[in-house]
Amino acid sequence: MIVGEAKLNTFYYRTVHGRRQKCWTTKTVYSIRCDSCEREFTRTAKEINRSSSAHCCNQCNPKRFAQRQSSILRKFNKWDASSGLRL
Repeated sequence: MIVGEAKLNTFYYRTVHGRRQKCWTTKTVYSIRCDSCEREFTRTAKEINRSSSAHCCNQCNPKRFAQRQSSILRKFNKWDASSGLRL
């Protein structure tokens, strides 16, 4: 679950036509609570998976978490294991 968002200004130097220029960039950093272990961690906007509603930290196993969530959903919807329905 996304808890908060912040903007981070960074800079780097580049050389154009033999002249050194200072370039500024703005990164969006999200503070996220892990859905598996409830630990808070940060990710940039490029690293975050927007298509997923569940987020796991680096210490958790995301594949095991997804299997656990699919089994809960199957029990809730009363689907058996042989049904070919996609979640």
